[in-house]
Amino acid sequence: MNEDQKNSEHLKSIPLTNSEILLFFFLPFPFFGVIKKRKNDFNESEIKRFRRYGYDLKIKQAEQMTIYGRIFYVAIIIITTYLLNT
Repeated sequence: MNEDQKNSEHLKSIPLTNSEILLFFFLPFPFFGVIKKRKNDFNESEIKRFRRYGYDLKIKQAEQMTIYGRIFYVAIIIITTYLLNT
């Protein structure tokens, strides 16, 4: 196995850092695009960058954290509406 193959295999197994996990979890929606009238979303641009450089594990984890973040916000909305209506 030559050096390029070793590097490409290493890139596929690098996990997300804690700060990246938090960003994908707490910002699962395109907030910045809505606020600043841009179509570019942070999460989309990061996932595109991960695909371009071959970070397979990061792509998988980022998509999972985005889903978990959306579930979190839906749960917060449901709990809040329940508590306000009681």
